[in-house]
Amino acid sequence: MKHYQDKQKYIVVLKKGEDLMEGLRQFCKESGVNEAWLQGLGAALSVELGYYHLDDQKYTWKTFDGPMEITSLNGNIVQKDGQPMFHMHGTFSGPDYGTIGGHIKSLTIAGTCEILVHKMDTKLTRAHDEQVGLDLLCP
Repeated sequence: MKHYQDKQKYIVVLKKGEDLMEGLRQFCKESGVNEAWLQGLGAALSVELGYYHLDDQKYTWKTFDGPMEITSLNGNIVQKDGQPMFHMHGTFSGPDYGTIGGHIKSLTIAGTCEILVHKMDTKLTRAHDEQVGLDLLCP
């Protein structure tokens, strides 16, 4: 993982075989970024995606093996209990040009992953919402 800074924005570059979440944890530690919005693209060797069933308040998880294009990666970083917490969604395509998408639980990089990080000055965290069953964003 390498990162480059331009004022309140960073570029994080992950290489083949790196884990997305571990790379972002390392970035947060090295840069001191605690709150941010993320956008990215690249390629994945594998990704575990989730779909949240609001009525049951449970995720269904499915692993997809690639390689595949990361056509869109969006999310944020907040602090929860003093640790970075990542909320990320992605869209992916394979050689058939079909797409899949969902909440990213894990992702292994194929080739590269380039992420634009917009650092926030506002302190953000997550708090559990009983009605939804998830830890939702709150200032």
